[in-house]
Amino acid sequence: MKTIKNSISMKAILTTIFAIAFTGFVNAQFQTPSPDAPVLQTPTEEVRTGSSVTYDLTANHTAGEQYRWEITGGTITSAPGGTITGGGTIVEFAADVTTITIDWDQAPTAIASISAQIQVQKISGDACPSQVQTLPINVWNLATAAITTGSEEICSGDGPSVATVPVALTGAPDGTTDGFVVDYSFTIPAGLSALDGTANPVATTGTVTTDGSSVDITLPVTLINNTSGDLDLVVNLDRMNDDFTGDGTVSGTYTITVHPVPVTGDIASSSSLTRR
Repeated sequence: MKTIKNSISMKAILTTIFAIAFTGFVNAQFQTPSPDAPVLQTPTEEVRTGSSVTYDLTANHTAGEQYRWEITGGTITSAPGGTITGGGTIVEFAADVTTITIDWDQAPTAIASISAQIQVQKISGDACPSQVQTLPINVWNLATAAITTGSEEICSGDGPSVATVPVALTGAPDGTTDGFVVDYSFTIPAGLSALDGTANPVATTGTVTTDGSSVDITLPVTLINNTSGDLDLVVNLDRMNDDFTGDGTVSGTYTITVHPVPVTGDIASSSSLTRR
């Protein structure tokens, strides 16, 4: 009898362990409905790195239904009523967890997007699993244009040491030649002539476009200082945007200091004849 009791006790322990393990297994993944036909939602969502976005399922929710969320490419920062696990990527099944907030905190390393996604499934009040719903996400860098701030000095009548100033870009191109649009200007003070290759005055403003990671601003070919003091031509970035609405951020300037033609001065003689 002692042996039988021990066997029964061991069986009960193993059954309990199996039940706990099975529950953890179910809660650690999506359930499979029958028929199994996962839903890929369209269109793909476009977001910026560093943005915080809230997603919800309240439109089709009935009180008491349970939800499980799983994401890639970001961090879940809020899930009212749920428990966030998996390093901020999972919310396990819990009742009425219809809303989550995600920080899209991963940044692309090139002029391209990171592929991310949100997946969610609910268990109805009848304990039936829904199809797994997937929303694909493209995470893009912030839209920026930057000149590496620099300067040089030249003599009047000379040209800059470089023909162009490069502008580094980040953001979302559109796959054509004008995914990035950059507006720039030259600050040209009075008394300074900025000429192109045909000796005509250059425009003080301009626009350059590209779909790559950089674009060049063409500098004046010749700079003539018509004064007696130093004059600065400054290259400025005024505005930029990429394929999405709204302006990006611009930074940096390039300064060319043009020295005037120096005054030679009168030639002084140590001895000269004086007429009577």
